[in-house]
Amino acid sequence: MEQKKTPTWLVVLCVIIGIFILGTVIISVGDNDKNNGNENNTTTINSTDITNDSKNQKTSDYSLDKSFKFDDLEITIGSQIEFVKNTNEFSDEYDKDVIKIPITVKNLKNETHSLNMFYIKVFGSQGTEVKNQFAYFDDSIQSGGELRPDASYTKYLYYTYDGDGKYTIELDNFAKKIDIDLNIAK
Repeated sequence: MEQKKTPTWLVVLCVIIGIFILGTVIISVGDNDKNNGNENNTTTINSTDITNDSKNQKTSDYSLDKSFKFDDLEITIGSQIEFVKNTNEFSDEYDKDVIKIPITVKNLKNETHSLNMFYIKVFGSQGTEVKNQFAYFDDSIQSGGELRPDASYTKYLYYTYDGDGKYTIELDNFAKKIDIDLNIAK
């Protein structure tokens, strides 16, 4: 019986793929070891209870309207939270309630910089991520653009309202993560 010989290029390809997979596994294990250490890169800011009735607003030491540093930016999440409607008839979220949260961003770098909107997530009252509505509002953080050194702007975070309860704004640039808890009631 005659055996077919495996082509050399196929052997080389299999070796390269094996080395790539092994390298990926080694890097992944190394990253997990770093993350399991004593260093905790997550900061939680427990903020205010927000309701439509401004008399019921309470603040804590680490609260809304107080600045913090993130990704070479000074960020302030405002307490003047409003409820608006998504009026874009082409949106899947048409006519749904949207939470409008003011955010002020100041560039602390010596070069042009901005807040990457992909670093922001919001988890709603059910503990699940709620959809951002940036594209449907002209004054959203998405329209903020780049900032020169020491420049700032105030824009808004727009997210789908999914009921009363605790909402968490998560800022994560993969080097640092900040959670900001808000108790929101309509």
